[in-house]
Amino acid sequence: MPAAIVDLDINEGDTFLMDLEFWEDADNTLPIDITLSTFKGSFLIGTKTIPMTITKIDLNVIHVEVACGLMGDLQKQGRYDIDQMTAGENFRLMQGNVRVNKEVTTCT
Repeated sequence: MPAAIVDLDINEGDTFLMDLEFWEDADNTLPIDITLSTFKGSFLIGTKTIPMTITKIDLNVIHVEVACGLMGDLQKQGRYDIDQMTAGENFRLMQGNVRVNKEVTTCT
């Protein structure tokens, strides 16, 4: 199955947060068990690679986060991807372009 292409708008200097749910059906009644999978992802903005921290928070949900301290001094655009690894196979789940909204304030 090809990766979902989803373009993102992010804010420079903010913590990036996103939860992804995995379902078998369009009605969200049959969860996909992802407990045996691992995940990796990153932003590539200019020449800066920013790794995502991805944790499983439920049978079928992952939480994606990039701390605000890593999100400073970014160029205005880039790319990202999120991959799923299971039983020695690597699947691209999502990918797309990233547009960075410049911030004046910094994270605390």
